[in-house]
Amino acid sequence: MILSQIISESDMLVPNDVPLVDKILWLNAVNQDFFNVVKIPKIAHFDCVAGQTDYVLPSEISQKNIDKVLVGSSQYRSLDREDVTPYQNAYTYADDTRTLSLFPAPYDALKGFLRYHRVATSNFVSTTLSVPPDAPDEYHWTFIPALAAMLANSQDDSVKASNYENQYKAAWNVAAQNYQAGAAQ
Repeated sequence: MILSQIISESDMLVPNDVPLVDKILWLNAVNQDFFNVVKIPKIAHFDCVAGQTDYVLPSEISQKNIDKVLVGSSQYRSLDREDVTPYQNAYTYADDTRTLSLFPAPYDALKGFLRYHRVATSNFVSTTLSVPPDAPDEYHWTFIPALAAMLANSQDDSVKASNYENQYKAAWNVAAQNYQAGAAQ
């Protein structure tokens, strides 16, 4: 499903005169919110070099979304956690440079494994309505009631807004449970 279809369907649910630019802004917010609720796990692999501490990772990874770091069979814990002691394997991640730093450095050439949660990477603009949301295809339909809820709120129709909000949030909660349990891959 693409943005123009989502907007068209939402406009049928809630007839309105809201400018297209505002709808696109709202869809950007919905796209971000989806990934705040639904934590879709992804994995990045990297090759460790003996004695090297820093590794540049893909740009879609951010520090707040890193869930687990393993090098070989050793787990590394974030230095941001208060319960990390100086004798544990630890890591830091710099969002600006996309650099993962491991302390201590791996002792041998090993495989690194990083699990993180997927985030929205698109920034929609009103000139490109033929792109889909970042969410998995099976959840694109949820953007229709999400946008409809915002449109209804803009018209002070709180009952209709609440109904649409409950509809998409229920679907997102089910999606979050499915990804957490590993049922949906």
